[in-house]
Amino acid sequence: MKFLNKSLVVIFAVSATAAAIVAATADAQTKSSDAQNAAREKKQYFKITADGELMRPTDYRTWVYVGTPVTPNDMNNGKAAFPEFHNVYIDPASYDHYKRTGKWREDTILVKELVSVAGKQAVSGNGYFMGEFIGLEATVKSGRHFAKEPGNWAYFRFTDEAASRKGHLGNLASKAAALPANACNQCHQASAADDFVFTQHYPVLRAAKNFGSAIPENNPRDRGAKGTPKNNDMKDASAGSGDLNFDQSGRAALWQATQSTPASVQGTAVPTDQTAIFRYLKTGAYRRWNARESTSHPGRGPHTKLQAPVKTYMNDTLAASMQAENDRHPIGATSVKEMLKPDGSLTGWAVAIKTQNDSAAGRGWYWYEVTSTSDASEVPAIGNGVQGCVGCHAPGKDYVLTSWPLK
Repeated sequence: MKFLNKSLVVIFAVSATAAAIVAATADAQTKSSDAQNAAREKKQYFKITADGELMRPTDYRTWVYVGTPVTPNDMNNGKAAFPEFHNVYIDPASYDHYKRTGKWREDTILVKELVSVAGKQAVSGNGYFMGEFIGLEATVKSGRHFAKEPGNWAYFRFTDEAASRKGHLGNLASKAAALPANACNQCHQASAADDFVFTQHYPVLRAAKNFGSAIPENNPRDRGAKGTPKNNDMKDASAGSGDLNFDQSGRAALWQATQSTPASVQGTAVPTDQTAIFRYLKTGAYRRWNARESTSHPGRGPHTKLQAPVKTYMNDTLAASMQAENDRHPIGATSVKEMLKPDGSLTGWAVAIKTQNDSAAGRGWYWYEVTSTSDASEVPAIGNGVQGCVGCHAPGKDYVLTSWPLK
């Protein structure tokens, strides 16, 4: 019995020692991980010059790879705003921070490497396949450097456009100035799911958000469940950061007019007065226009919901200009976009009217959106130069994103 008792004592002692070693090891690993995270947090992966320009990022292919979206010309009537592949990378410190906190840290940088579409056939089948590197872009979040930019995000393009025009694709500048806010910020603010970042298109980021100190790709369960959009029912454009739900000052800056609107516009039957335009849309008179899409399709912008169905109509003034492939549309050019539910029922309208010859960075266009078919006051945007509308429509030909001919 004494021998047994001594054996038990030894076993318990060994077990306790082993447990203490495991606990100490785990604690040391946690402290080591915390120390590594702290060291990474202090590291800055970009350099801003005294003139506010961003030096071209280096070593970004060693960062965290986020994904590669492509919007090919073939699927956009030959006129895609971004027809190339975009290889997206994020600096490791910001990825770790986002994984632990669900927030983009100060000094986050994402790099977008542009790659041409080389072909559409391979031994594996038909598709879109990468060609050559043709450009480089980046976005930086920094309140220290870009306090006046929406969300403190600034956007940069390093592609040497002059060299590209001479056939030297892929040549890059050593530094770049921030692009104008209406070139990128407004579209990102209006349509991106998480603080100006289009996480809705990147499962790597959706899986990482708030995951903690563990590694998301090592989790064998529910790999497609967390944050995955379903049935094209993307983020509700009235709920969350990066859409219509932000403070009053931000809302005023993004969704209110920046230029006065004329009481009437030649070349269109659509009025600009808030009460009158709602009454006009209710009549459905625009449905008699000759130029109209035959069926609905997922919308690009935050109209009611991202990728919710829409259907576009154009008056004769805009249709003639689109047919002529004009770079600048005439006064009176008008489009009406019906916003629909998946079952096809109407939920509201979005209208654009050209009110002056000079588009003036979008201020020459009148923008209107109503998210109800019964309440004329449900208007998130109305007037000339609404930046939330301008930013998204800027890639289009004179702010018209819809492809021609209408389908």
